[in-house]
Amino acid sequence: MNTTSQTTAAKGIAPPVLWGLAPFAWLFLLLGWLALDGDLSGPVQTALGVAVLSLPAPWLLWAAWRMPRPSAKTYFVEGSALVAMLLSLFVTAVHYLATGDPTETASPGFTAAFAAAAVVLAAAAWPLPGRRLAYGLPALGCAAFAISVQIPQWRTGAHPASSIAIADEVLLYALTASIALGVLLQTAWWLLHRTRAGRGVGRPQ
Repeated sequence: MNTTSQTTAAKGIAPPVLWGLAPFAWLFLLLGWLALDGDLSGPVQTALGVAVLSLPAPWLLWAAWRMPRPSAKTYFVEGSALVAMLLSLFVTAVHYLATGDPTETASPGFTAAFAAAAVVLAAAAWPLPGRRLAYGLPALGCAAFAISVQIPQWRTGAHPASSIAIADEVLLYALTASIALGVLLQTAWWLLHRTRAGRGVGRPQ
C-alpha cells in the first residue's frame, strides 16, 4: 500500500529494540499519569497529561517522514504510533468531556487537541500516497469533532440532564466511522491499483 522510498535510519541493534519498547514505555507513562490523578496539583497534572498524550504525534510523524520503507520495523513503529494516538484522543475525550458541563462549550485546549490531531494525521499522510485515505478521513473526523464540542446545542440533545452528550456520540460514531471508512477505502484503492497493475494498466502510486 506504499511505494515511497525512504532511507533515513539508524543502524545497529539498539534502535529496533528501543522502538520495540516504545509502545510499552508510552503505555506505562499513560497509566502512571492516570494513577496520579488527584495526587498532584491541577497545573502539574494537566502539564504532565499534555506531555504524555502528545508524544504519539512526533512519533507518528517520524515514522511517516524519516523511517525507511519498505521495512517491517517502520510498519510496526507507524502502527503502534497510530494506536497510541487514537488511545490518547479517547483518553482526552473521556477525561475532559465526562466531567464537563454539556450545556457549555468545551475548553479551547480540548478543541486544540483534536484540531492538532487532524493536522498531524494530514501531515503524516503527505509523504505516503498509500495512506492518504486511511489518514485523511480520520483527520476530517478529528476536525469535525473539534468544531462540534464548541456548539452547546450539539452537546445537550433531548436529555440535558444526561451525562452523555451528543459530542461524545460524535466521537464514538462519526470519528470511529471515519477511521473504519478510511481503512476500507484505502484497502479498496490499493486492491484496484494492484489489479490494474497486474493487467498492465498502471501501477500503484
